[in-house]
Amino acid sequence: MTSIGAVFEEVTGVLHRCQPSAALFAELSDEESERTHTAISRFVREATTYQALSAANIQTRSERELGRTGLARRKGFKATEELLQSLDGGGSGTRSEQRHLISAGLTAAEAETARLRQLEADLTAAEHPDLPPVVVEVPWFAALGDAVADGTLGTNAAYLIRTGLGEPAVGVTEDMLREALAGLITECRTVNADQAAVLARHARNSIDGAGIASRAEAMRDRQYVRTYTKTDGMLHGDFELDPVNGAFFNSFLLQVTGPRTGGPRFTTEEDKARAEALMKDPRSTGRIRAEFLIEALKVAASANPNEMFMRPPSLNIVALSHPADQPGGTERTEQTKETEQAGQAGQVEQVEQVGQVGPFGHAGTAAVPGRLVVGNGFVEGSSNPAPAAVIETMVCDSGYTPVLFSFDGKPLDVGREQRLFTRTQRQALAVRDGGCMAPGCLLPPSWCEVHHIDLFSTENGQTDIAVGILFGASCHLRIHNDKWKVILKDDVFFMIPPGTADPARTPIRLTSKSPLTLGSPFTFEKWMPASIV
Repeated sequence: MTSIGAVFEEVTGVLHRCQPSAALFAELSDEESERTHTAISRFVREATTYQALSAANIQTRSERELGRTGLARRKGFKATEELLQSLDGGGSGTRSEQRHLISAGLTAAEAETARLRQLEADLTAAEHPDLPPVVVEVPWFAALGDAVADGTLGTNAAYLIRTGLGEPAVGVTEDMLREALAGLITECRTVNADQAAVLARHARNSIDGAGIASRAEAMRDRQYVRTYTKTDGMLHGDFELDPVNGAFFNSFLLQVTGPRTGGPRFTTEEDKARAEALMKDPRSTGRIRAEFLIEALKVAASANPNEMFMRPPSLNIVALSHPADQPGGTERTEQTKETEQAGQAGQVEQVEQVGQVGPFGHAGTAAVPGRLVVGNGFVEGSSNPAPAAVIETMVCDSGYTPVLFSFDGKPLDVGREQRLFTRTQRQALAVRDGGCMAPGCLLPPSWCEVHHIDLFSTENGQTDIAVGILFGASCHLRIHNDKWKVILKDDVFFMIPPGTADPARTPIRLTSKSPLTLGSPFTFEKWMPASIV
Protein backbone atom coordinates (compact mmCIF):
# COMPACT_ATOMS: atom_id res chain seq x y z
CA MET A 1 0.00 0.00 0.00
CA THR A 2 1.40 3.38 -0.99
CA SER A 3 2.10 5.65 1.99
CA ILE A 4 0.47 9.06 2.31
CA GLY A 5 3.88 10.71 2.13
CA ALA A 6 4.70 8.91 -1.13
CA VAL A 7 1.43 10.04 -2.68
CA PHE A 8 2.11 13.68 -1.92
CA GLU A 9 5.71 13.41 -3.06
CA GLU A 10 4.47 12.10 -6.42
CA VAL A 11 1.79 14.79 -6.77
CA THR A 12 4.30 17.50 -5.83
CA GLY A 13 6.70 16.17 -8.44
CA VAL A 14 4.04 16.24 -11.13
CA LEU A 15 3.12 19.83 -10.31
CA HIS A 16 6.76 20.88 -10.25
CA ARG A 17 7.41 19.31 -13.66
CA CYS A 18 4.57 21.38 -15.10
CA GLN A 19 6.83 24.40 -14.58
CA PRO A 20 4.27 26.94 -13.33
CA SER A 21 4.19 30.11 -15.37
CA ALA A 22 1.95 33.15 -15.51
CA ALA A 23 1.86 32.67 -19.29
CA LEU A 24 0.00 29.36 -18.83
CA PHE A 25 -2.86 31.21 -17.13
CA ALA A 26 -2.78 34.23 -19.46
CA GLU A 27 -3.60 31.93 -22.39
CA LEU A 28 -6.84 30.74 -20.77
CA SER A 29 -10.26 32.11 -21.63
CA ASP A 30 -12.39 33.70 -18.91
CA GLU A 31 -14.39 30.50 -18.42
CA GLU A 32 -11.24 28.37 -18.37
CA SER A 33 -9.68 30.76 -15.84
CA GLU A 34 -12.65 30.32 -13.52
CA ARG A 35 -12.70 26.53 -13.87
CA THR A 36 -8.94 26.32 -13.35
CA HIS A 37 -9.00 28.43 -10.22
CA THR A 38 -11.90 26.38 -8.83
CA ALA A 39 -9.99 23.14 -9.50
CA ILE A 40 -6.84 24.47 -7.83
CA SER A 41 -8.84 25.65 -4.83
CA ARG A 42 -10.45 22.24 -4.44
CA PHE A 43 -7.05 20.60 -4.58
CA VAL A 44 -5.68 22.98 -1.96
CA ARG A 45 -8.73 22.29 0.24
CA GLU A 46 -8.13 18.54 0.02
CA ALA A 47 -4.40 18.92 0.64
CA THR A 48 -5.01 21.22 3.61
CA THR A 49 -7.30 18.62 5.16
CA TYR A 50 -4.46 16.10 5.05
CA GLN A 51 -2.09 18.75 6.38
CA ALA A 52 -4.42 19.42 9.32
CA LEU A 53 -4.68 15.73 10.19
CA SER A 54 -0.89 15.48 9.96
CA ALA A 55 -0.48 18.51 12.24
CA ALA A 56 -2.87 16.95 14.74
CA ASN A 57 -0.86 13.73 14.66
CA ILE A 58 2.37 15.59 15.43
CA GLN A 59 0.59 17.55 18.18
CA THR A 60 -0.58 14.30 19.78
CA ARG A 61 3.01 13.02 19.72
CA SER A 62 4.19 16.29 21.31
CA GLU A 63 1.68 16.66 24.15
CA ARG A 64 3.00 18.47 27.20
CA GLU A 65 2.26 15.42 29.36
CA LEU A 66 4.95 13.53 27.44
CA GLY A 67 7.57 15.97 28.70
CA ARG A 68 10.99 15.60 27.14
CA THR A 69 9.94 12.42 25.36
CA GLY A 70 7.47 14.37 23.22
CA LEU A 71 8.33 14.71 19.54
CA ALA A 72 8.66 18.50 19.49
CA ARG A 73 10.86 18.58 22.61
CA ARG A 74 13.10 15.79 21.30
CA LYS A 75 13.63 17.82 18.13
CA GLY A 76 14.62 20.87 20.15
CA PHE A 77 11.40 22.90 19.84
CA LYS A 78 9.37 24.42 22.66
CA ALA A 79 6.05 24.05 20.89
CA THR A 80 4.47 21.94 18.17
CA GLU A 81 3.83 25.06 16.07
CA GLU A 82 7.59 25.70 15.85
CA LEU A 83 8.26 22.12 14.76
CA LEU A 84 5.56 22.36 12.08
CA GLN A 85 7.07 25.61 10.81
CA SER A 86 10.46 23.94 10.45
CA LEU A 87 8.95 20.96 8.62
CA ASP A 88 7.14 23.31 6.21
CA GLY A 89 10.47 24.74 5.08
CA GLY A 90 11.27 28.33 4.15
CA GLY A 91 8.40 30.79 3.95
CA SER A 92 6.22 28.60 6.17
CA GLY A 93 3.00 29.82 7.73
CA THR A 94 2.75 31.79 10.94
CA ARG A 95 2.35 30.20 14.35
CA SER A 96 -1.28 31.30 14.29
CA GLU A 97 -1.85 29.46 11.02
CA GLN A 98 -0.24 26.36 12.48
CA ARG A 99 -2.58 26.55 15.49
CA HIS A 100 -5.53 26.70 13.11
CA LEU A 101 -4.32 23.53 11.40
CA ILE A 102 -3.76 21.73 14.69
CA SER A 103 -7.19 22.70 16.01
CA ALA A 104 -9.02 21.63 12.86
CA GLY A 105 -7.05 18.39 12.67
CA LEU A 106 -7.71 17.50 16.31
CA THR A 107 -11.41 18.23 15.85
CA ALA A 108 -11.56 15.86 12.87
CA ALA A 109 -9.48 13.21 14.66
CA GLU A 110 -11.69 13.26 17.78
CA ALA A 111 -14.81 12.95 15.64
CA GLU A 112 -13.33 9.99 13.78
CA THR A 113 -12.29 8.28 17.03
CA ALA A 114 -15.79 8.67 18.48
CA ARG A 115 -17.35 7.32 15.31
CA LEU A 116 -15.07 4.24 15.31
CA ARG A 117 -15.81 3.58 18.97
CA GLN A 118 -19.52 3.79 18.30
CA LEU A 119 -19.12 1.32 15.42
CA GLU A 120 -17.26 -1.10 17.69
CA ALA A 121 -19.96 -0.71 20.36
CA ASP A 122 -22.69 -1.44 17.79
CA LEU A 123 -20.88 -4.57 16.57
CA THR A 124 -20.42 -5.77 20.13
CA ALA A 125 -24.08 -5.18 20.91
CA ALA A 126 -25.08 -7.17 17.81
CA GLU A 127 -22.83 -10.11 18.73
CA HIS A 128 -23.75 -10.07 22.42
CA PRO A 129 -27.33 -8.82 22.80
CA ASP A 130 -27.40 -10.03 26.40
CA LEU A 131 -24.73 -7.52 27.47
CA PRO A 132 -25.68 -3.99 28.58
CA PRO A 133 -25.28 -1.44 25.80
CA VAL A 134 -22.08 0.59 25.67
CA VAL A 135 -22.65 4.33 25.53
CA VAL A 136 -19.98 6.17 23.56
CA GLU A 137 -19.58 9.83 24.37
CA VAL A 138 -19.56 11.77 21.11
CA PRO A 139 -18.15 15.31 21.41
CA TRP A 140 -20.60 18.05 20.55
CA PHE A 141 -18.26 19.31 17.81
CA ALA A 142 -18.04 15.92 16.05
CA ALA A 143 -20.03 17.18 13.06
CA LEU A 144 -17.47 19.96 12.59
CA GLY A 145 -14.67 17.41 12.47
CA ASP A 146 -16.59 15.39 9.88
CA ALA A 147 -17.10 18.55 7.81
CA VAL A 148 -13.34 19.13 7.79
CA ALA A 149 -12.56 15.52 6.90
CA ASP A 150 -14.99 15.37 3.98
CA GLY A 151 -13.96 18.78 2.63
CA THR A 152 -17.22 20.57 3.37
CA LEU A 153 -15.39 23.22 5.39
CA GLY A 154 -11.85 24.51 5.21
CA THR A 155 -9.55 24.39 8.21
CA ASN A 156 -9.64 28.15 8.79
CA ALA A 157 -13.44 28.21 8.79
CA ALA A 158 -13.56 25.21 11.12
CA TYR A 159 -11.16 26.85 13.57
CA LEU A 160 -13.12 30.11 13.57
CA ILE A 161 -16.45 28.31 13.99
CA ARG A 162 -15.11 26.30 16.92
CA THR A 163 -13.65 29.34 18.68
CA GLY A 164 -16.70 31.47 17.87
CA LEU A 165 -19.11 28.95 19.38
CA GLY A 166 -16.93 28.57 22.46
CA GLU A 167 -17.40 25.90 25.08
CA PRO A 168 -20.28 24.72 27.30
CA ALA A 169 -20.97 27.03 30.22
CA VAL A 170 -23.67 27.82 32.73
CA GLY A 171 -26.88 27.90 30.73
CA VAL A 172 -25.16 26.63 27.56
CA THR A 173 -25.29 22.86 27.22
CA GLU A 174 -23.50 20.61 24.76
CA ASP A 175 -26.83 19.83 23.11
CA MET A 176 -27.42 23.55 22.51
CA LEU A 177 -23.98 23.89 20.93
CA ARG A 178 -24.49 20.74 18.87
CA GLU A 179 -27.79 22.04 17.47
CA ALA A 180 -26.32 25.46 16.72
CA LEU A 181 -23.34 23.82 15.00
CA ALA A 182 -25.61 21.82 12.71
CA GLY A 183 -27.16 25.03 11.42
CA LEU A 184 -23.78 26.70 11.07
CA ILE A 185 -22.31 23.91 8.96
CA THR A 186 -25.24 24.17 6.57
CA GLU A 187 -24.93 27.96 6.25
CA CYS A 188 -21.14 28.04 6.08
CA ARG A 189 -20.91 25.84 2.99
CA THR A 190 -21.21 28.94 0.82
CA VAL A 191 -19.47 31.66 2.85
CA ASN A 192 -15.82 32.49 3.44
CA ALA A 193 -13.94 32.03 6.71
CA ASP A 194 -14.47 35.63 7.86
CA GLN A 195 -18.21 35.35 7.37
CA ALA A 196 -18.22 31.96 9.12
CA ALA A 197 -16.57 33.60 12.14
CA VAL A 198 -19.32 36.23 12.29
CA LEU A 199 -22.03 33.57 12.01
CA ALA A 200 -20.41 31.53 14.79
CA ARG A 201 -20.29 34.52 17.13
CA HIS A 202 -23.93 35.26 16.35
CA ALA A 203 -24.84 31.65 17.08
CA ARG A 204 -23.12 31.81 20.46
CA ASN A 205 -24.86 35.05 21.34
CA SER A 206 -28.24 33.59 20.41
CA ILE A 207 -27.91 30.70 22.86
CA ASP A 208 -25.96 32.61 25.49
CA GLY A 209 -27.66 35.98 25.76
CA ALA A 210 -26.68 36.20 29.41
CA GLY A 211 -23.01 36.00 28.42
CA ILE A 212 -23.12 38.97 26.04
CA ALA A 213 -22.43 41.44 28.86
CA SER A 214 -19.44 39.49 30.15
CA ARG A 215 -17.97 39.08 26.67
CA ALA A 216 -18.44 42.78 26.01
CA GLU A 217 -16.69 43.59 29.28
CA ALA A 218 -13.83 41.27 28.35
CA MET A 219 -13.40 43.13 25.06
CA ARG A 220 -13.42 46.46 26.89
CA ASP A 221 -10.66 45.13 29.15
CA ARG A 222 -8.58 44.29 26.09
CA GLN A 223 -8.68 47.87 24.78
CA TYR A 224 -5.39 49.72 24.69
CA VAL A 225 -3.48 52.57 23.13
CA ARG A 226 0.31 52.23 22.94
CA THR A 227 2.81 54.79 21.70
CA TYR A 228 6.56 55.10 21.41
CA THR A 229 8.93 57.63 19.88
CA LYS A 230 10.93 56.44 16.88
CA THR A 231 14.57 57.32 16.32
CA ASP A 232 13.62 60.08 13.88
CA GLY A 233 11.32 61.72 16.44
CA MET A 234 8.02 60.52 14.93
CA LEU A 235 5.49 59.22 17.45
CA HIS A 236 4.28 55.75 16.51
CA GLY A 237 1.23 54.09 18.01
CA ASP A 238 -1.22 51.25 17.75
CA PHE A 239 -4.50 50.52 19.48
CA GLU A 240 -7.46 48.18 19.84
CA LEU A 241 -11.01 49.29 20.58
CA ASP A 242 -14.10 47.31 21.49
CA PRO A 243 -16.83 47.13 18.80
CA VAL A 244 -18.83 50.05 20.20
CA ASN A 245 -15.90 52.45 20.46
CA GLY A 246 -14.50 51.12 17.21
CA ALA A 247 -17.73 51.87 15.35
CA PHE A 248 -17.70 55.43 16.74
CA PHE A 249 -14.06 55.91 15.71
CA ASN A 250 -14.74 54.59 12.21
CA SER A 251 -17.70 56.96 11.94
CA PHE A 252 -15.36 59.83 12.78
CA LEU A 253 -12.86 58.76 10.12
CA LEU A 254 -15.66 58.34 7.59
CA GLN A 255 -16.81 61.89 8.15
CA VAL A 256 -13.24 63.11 7.71
CA THR A 257 -12.21 61.23 4.57
CA GLY A 258 -15.31 59.30 3.45
CA PRO A 259 -15.39 60.63 -0.14
CA ARG A 260 -11.81 59.41 -0.61
CA THR A 261 -12.41 55.94 0.79
CA GLY A 262 -15.62 54.86 -0.91
CA GLY A 263 -18.28 56.55 1.19
CA PRO A 264 -21.76 57.36 -0.19
CA ARG A 265 -21.98 59.85 -3.06
CA PHE A 266 -25.62 61.00 -3.19
CA THR A 267 -25.58 63.62 -0.41
CA THR A 268 -26.52 67.27 0.05
CA GLU A 269 -25.05 70.07 -2.05
CA GLU A 270 -23.03 71.25 0.94
CA ASP A 271 -21.61 67.76 1.41
CA LYS A 272 -20.84 67.51 -2.31
CA ALA A 273 -18.86 70.77 -2.18
CA ARG A 274 -16.91 69.56 0.81
CA ALA A 275 -16.25 66.22 -0.89
CA GLU A 276 -14.91 67.95 -4.00
CA ALA A 277 -12.59 70.08 -1.88
CA LEU A 278 -11.37 66.97 -0.06
CA MET A 279 -10.68 65.17 -3.34
CA LYS A 280 -8.54 68.12 -4.48
CA ASP A 281 -6.62 68.28 -1.20
CA PRO A 282 -2.95 67.49 -2.02
CA ARG A 283 -2.39 65.82 1.33
CA SER A 284 -2.47 62.03 1.63
CA THR A 285 -5.52 60.40 3.19
CA GLY A 286 -3.41 59.22 6.12
CA ARG A 287 -2.10 62.72 6.78
CA ILE A 288 -5.59 64.22 6.64
CA ARG A 289 -6.85 61.69 9.16
CA ALA A 290 -3.90 62.30 11.49
CA GLU A 291 -4.24 66.07 11.41
CA PHE A 292 -8.02 65.98 11.87
CA LEU A 293 -7.57 63.64 14.83
CA ILE A 294 -5.14 66.06 16.47
CA GLU A 295 -7.54 68.96 15.82
CA ALA A 296 -10.37 66.99 17.42
CA LEU A 297 -8.21 66.30 20.47
CA LYS A 298 -7.35 69.99 20.71
CA VAL A 299 -11.03 70.88 20.63
CA ALA A 300 -11.80 68.30 23.29
CA ALA A 301 -8.93 69.47 25.50
CA SER A 302 -10.00 73.11 25.29
CA ALA A 303 -13.73 72.55 25.55
CA ASN A 304 -15.79 74.03 28.36
CA PRO A 305 -16.55 71.05 30.65
CA ASN A 306 -19.98 72.55 31.34
CA GLU A 307 -21.01 72.50 27.69
CA MET A 308 -21.68 69.59 25.34
CA PHE A 309 -20.47 69.26 21.78
CA MET A 310 -23.16 70.21 19.31
CA ARG A 311 -22.50 67.78 16.44
CA PRO A 312 -20.55 64.66 17.38
CA PRO A 313 -20.26 61.81 14.90
CA SER A 314 -23.64 60.09 14.85
CA LEU A 315 -24.16 56.34 14.85
CA ASN A 316 -27.32 54.27 14.68
CA ILE A 317 -28.03 52.16 17.73
CA VAL A 318 -30.28 49.19 16.98
CA ALA A 319 -32.18 47.63 19.86
CA LEU A 320 -35.11 45.28 19.82
CA SER A 321 -37.95 46.68 21.88
CA HIS A 322 -41.55 45.92 22.61
CA PRO A 323 -44.12 46.79 25.25
CA ALA A 324 -43.08 45.47 28.61
CA ASP A 325 -46.32 43.55 29.06
CA GLN A 326 -45.52 41.21 26.14
CA PRO A 327 -43.08 38.87 27.94
CA GLY A 328 -45.52 38.56 30.83
CA GLY A 329 -48.30 37.53 28.49
CA THR A 330 -50.77 40.24 29.53
CA GLU A 331 -53.01 42.11 27.13
CA ARG A 332 -51.54 45.16 25.43
CA THR A 333 -53.12 48.43 26.60
CA GLU A 334 -53.92 51.43 24.44
CA GLN A 335 -51.24 53.37 26.27
CA THR A 336 -48.72 50.64 25.45
CA LYS A 337 -49.74 50.64 21.79
CA GLU A 338 -49.20 54.40 21.63
CA THR A 339 -45.77 54.01 23.15
CA GLU A 340 -44.95 51.26 20.65
CA GLN A 341 -45.97 53.49 17.76
CA ALA A 342 -43.80 56.26 19.16
CA GLY A 343 -40.93 53.83 19.23
CA GLN A 344 -41.44 53.08 15.54
CA ALA A 345 -41.25 56.76 14.74
CA GLY A 346 -38.11 57.22 16.81
CA GLN A 347 -39.91 59.56 19.24
CA VAL A 348 -39.65 57.58 22.45
CA GLU A 349 -39.19 59.97 25.35
CA GLN A 350 -38.47 57.35 27.98
CA VAL A 351 -36.89 53.98 27.29
CA GLU A 352 -36.46 51.78 30.30
CA GLN A 353 -34.65 48.46 30.34
CA VAL A 354 -36.52 45.94 32.44
CA GLY A 355 -35.00 42.77 31.09
CA GLN A 356 -33.17 41.22 28.15
CA VAL A 357 -35.46 40.37 25.27
CA GLY A 358 -35.27 39.71 21.58
CA PRO A 359 -33.01 37.36 19.62
CA PHE A 360 -29.99 38.03 21.85
CA GLY A 361 -31.53 36.35 24.86
CA HIS A 362 -34.88 36.24 26.65
CA ALA A 363 -35.85 36.95 30.21
CA GLY A 364 -39.21 37.17 31.88
CA THR A 365 -40.27 40.64 32.94
CA ALA A 366 -43.06 42.13 34.94
CA ALA A 367 -45.70 44.07 33.06
CA VAL A 368 -44.96 47.79 33.03
CA PRO A 369 -47.70 49.43 30.93
CA GLY A 370 -46.57 52.30 28.74
CA ARG A 371 -42.88 51.43 28.74
CA LEU A 372 -40.65 49.75 26.21
CA VAL A 373 -38.40 46.85 27.01
CA VAL A 374 -34.98 47.33 25.37
CA GLY A 375 -32.86 44.24 24.89
CA ASN A 376 -29.33 43.76 23.64
CA GLY A 377 -28.58 45.37 20.30
CA PHE A 378 -25.76 46.43 18.06
CA VAL A 379 -24.11 49.52 16.60
CA GLU A 380 -24.45 50.20 12.90
CA GLY A 381 -21.31 49.01 11.12
CA SER A 382 -20.54 46.30 13.68
CA SER A 383 -22.10 42.85 13.88
CA ASN A 384 -20.98 42.35 17.48
CA PRO A 385 -23.87 42.69 19.95
CA ALA A 386 -23.85 45.35 22.64
CA PRO A 387 -25.39 44.47 26.02
CA ALA A 388 -28.72 45.99 26.96
CA ALA A 389 -27.07 48.18 29.56
CA VAL A 390 -24.71 49.61 26.96
CA ILE A 391 -27.60 50.20 24.54
CA GLU A 392 -29.54 52.07 27.22
CA THR A 393 -26.50 54.24 27.95
CA MET A 394 -25.87 54.96 24.30
CA VAL A 395 -29.50 55.95 23.71
CA CYS A 396 -28.88 58.78 26.16
CA ASP A 397 -25.64 59.77 24.40
CA SER A 398 -26.01 62.53 21.83
CA GLY A 399 -23.40 60.82 19.66
CA TYR A 400 -25.80 58.02 18.82
CA THR A 401 -29.18 57.70 17.15
CA PRO A 402 -31.42 55.05 18.72
CA VAL A 403 -33.38 52.86 16.30
CA LEU A 404 -36.08 50.94 18.12
CA PHE A 405 -37.95 48.13 16.41
CA SER A 406 -41.42 47.50 17.75
CA PHE A 407 -42.76 44.10 18.69
CA ASP A 408 -44.38 43.59 15.28
CA GLY A 409 -41.50 45.31 13.41
CA LYS A 410 -43.56 47.24 10.85
CA PRO A 411 -41.36 49.28 8.43
CA LEU A 412 -41.60 53.01 7.78
CA ASP A 413 -42.76 54.39 4.44
CA VAL A 414 -42.66 57.78 2.71
CA GLY A 415 -44.47 58.71 -0.47
CA ARG A 416 -43.12 59.62 -3.88
CA GLU A 417 -42.50 63.30 -3.14
CA GLN A 418 -38.80 62.72 -2.36
CA ARG A 419 -36.35 61.15 -4.78
CA LEU A 420 -33.78 60.38 -2.07
CA PHE A 421 -34.60 58.32 0.99
CA THR A 422 -34.91 60.28 4.21
CA ARG A 423 -32.60 59.80 7.15
CA THR A 424 -35.36 58.00 9.05
CA GLN A 425 -35.87 55.60 6.16
CA ARG A 426 -32.12 55.01 5.83
CA GLN A 427 -31.97 54.13 9.53
CA ALA A 428 -34.69 51.54 9.08
CA LEU A 429 -33.00 50.19 5.92
CA ALA A 430 -29.69 49.96 7.79
CA VAL A 431 -31.38 47.77 10.39
CA ARG A 432 -33.16 45.63 7.81
CA ASP A 433 -30.29 45.13 5.34
CA GLY A 434 -27.29 45.42 7.67
CA GLY A 435 -25.08 46.82 4.92
CA CYS A 436 -24.53 46.20 1.23
CA MET A 437 -26.86 43.40 0.10
CA ALA A 438 -24.65 42.33 -2.80
CA PRO A 439 -23.34 38.77 -2.32
CA GLY A 440 -19.94 38.75 -0.66
CA CYS A 441 -19.85 42.52 0.00
CA LEU A 442 -19.37 43.46 3.66
CA LEU A 443 -19.61 47.26 3.50
CA PRO A 444 -21.47 48.66 6.53
CA PRO A 445 -24.69 50.65 6.18
CA SER A 446 -22.93 54.02 6.56
CA TRP A 447 -21.01 53.31 3.32
CA CYS A 448 -24.11 52.35 1.37
CA GLU A 449 -26.59 54.02 -0.93
CA VAL A 450 -30.27 53.20 -1.33
CA HIS A 451 -31.21 51.61 -4.63
CA HIS A 452 -34.76 51.87 -5.96
CA ILE A 453 -35.74 48.46 -7.29
CA ASP A 454 -38.16 50.28 -9.60
CA LEU A 455 -36.14 53.08 -11.17
CA PHE A 456 -37.71 56.40 -10.26
CA SER A 457 -37.12 58.03 -13.62
CA THR A 458 -38.27 55.26 -15.92
CA GLU A 459 -40.47 52.92 -13.93
CA ASN A 460 -42.42 55.23 -11.61
CA GLY A 461 -40.36 54.09 -8.64
CA GLN A 462 -41.59 54.99 -5.17
CA THR A 463 -39.34 56.26 -2.37
CA ASP A 464 -40.65 53.66 0.08
CA ILE A 465 -38.70 51.18 2.15
CA ALA A 466 -40.48 48.29 0.47
CA VAL A 467 -38.79 49.17 -2.83
CA GLY A 468 -35.45 50.29 -1.40
CA ILE A 469 -32.33 48.17 -0.82
CA LEU A 470 -28.82 49.06 0.34
CA PHE A 471 -25.76 48.68 -1.91
CA GLY A 472 -22.24 50.01 -1.64
CA ALA A 473 -21.24 52.66 -4.18
CA SER A 474 -19.38 50.26 -6.49
CA CYS A 475 -22.08 47.58 -6.27
CA HIS A 476 -24.77 50.20 -6.93
CA LEU A 477 -22.93 51.46 -9.97
CA ARG A 478 -22.51 47.91 -11.27
CA ILE A 479 -26.26 47.35 -11.08
CA HIS A 480 -26.97 50.44 -13.16
CA ASN A 481 -24.04 50.27 -15.54
CA ASP A 482 -24.13 46.53 -16.25
CA LYS A 483 -27.93 46.34 -16.42
CA TRP A 484 -28.55 44.10 -13.43
CA LYS A 485 -32.13 43.94 -12.19
CA VAL A 486 -33.24 43.77 -8.55
CA ILE A 487 -36.71 42.39 -7.84
CA LEU A 488 -38.77 41.72 -4.74
CA LYS A 489 -40.72 38.47 -4.62
CA ASP A 490 -42.53 37.19 -1.54
CA ASP A 491 -40.62 39.69 0.63
CA VAL A 492 -37.27 38.37 -0.65
CA PHE A 493 -34.90 40.39 -2.83
CA PHE A 494 -33.26 38.80 -5.89
CA MET A 495 -30.60 40.07 -8.29
CA ILE A 496 -31.08 39.05 -11.91
CA PRO A 497 -27.82 39.18 -13.87
CA PRO A 498 -27.67 40.51 -17.43
CA GLY A 499 -27.44 38.05 -20.29
CA THR A 500 -23.73 38.86 -20.72
CA ALA A 501 -23.01 37.52 -17.24
CA ASP A 502 -25.49 34.64 -17.27
CA PRO A 503 -27.40 33.75 -20.45
CA ALA A 504 -30.00 31.96 -18.33
CA ARG A 505 -30.38 35.06 -16.12
CA THR A 506 -30.75 32.90 -13.02
CA PRO A 507 -32.02 34.96 -10.04
CA ILE A 508 -29.55 35.30 -7.16
CA ARG A 509 -31.17 35.42 -3.72
CA LEU A 510 -29.99 38.32 -1.56
CA THR A 511 -29.76 37.87 2.20
CA SER A 512 -29.57 40.56 4.84
CA LYS A 513 -26.31 41.14 6.71
CA SER A 514 -28.24 42.34 9.76
CA PRO A 515 -28.39 39.99 12.77
CA LEU A 516 -31.78 41.45 13.67
CA THR A 517 -33.66 40.76 10.45
CA LEU A 518 -35.98 37.80 10.43
CA GLY A 519 -35.02 35.37 7.68
CA SER A 520 -31.44 36.63 7.57
CA PRO A 521 -28.55 34.15 7.67
CA PHE A 522 -27.33 36.31 10.55
CA THR A 523 -30.61 36.13 12.47
CA PHE A 524 -29.90 34.99 16.00
CA GLU A 525 -33.19 33.16 16.44
CA LYS A 526 -32.20 30.85 13.59
CA TRP A 527 -29.51 29.33 15.77
CA MET A 528 -31.60 29.02 18.91
CA PRO A 529 -32.34 25.46 20.04
CA ALA A 530 -36.05 24.77 19.84
CA SER A 531 -36.12 24.36 23.61
CA ILE A 532 -35.51 28.08 24.25
CA VAL A 533 -37.18 29.78 21.28
